[in-house]
Amino acid sequence: MKQDNYELFLETDVSEYIGEWIAICDGKIISHGKKVKEVLAEANNKCPGKKPLIARIPEKETMIFFIK
Repeated sequence: MKQDNYELFLETDVSEYIGEWIAICDGKIISHGKKVKEVLAEANNKCPGKKPLIARIPEKETMIFFIK
């Protein structure tokens, strides 16, 4: 199921969550917010005994550099 959560993250338009943390469990976004601890707590309540995928959606201005 971890792979399914990651695939959902890659395929989903998460633009409405820019600047926030999201939690994905069982193939759906189950929590989001500005504070990772709160998002994780809510995710653990909604998916007890599972490990949700937690990711931060970067600001639009964020740039990622790859150095070889």
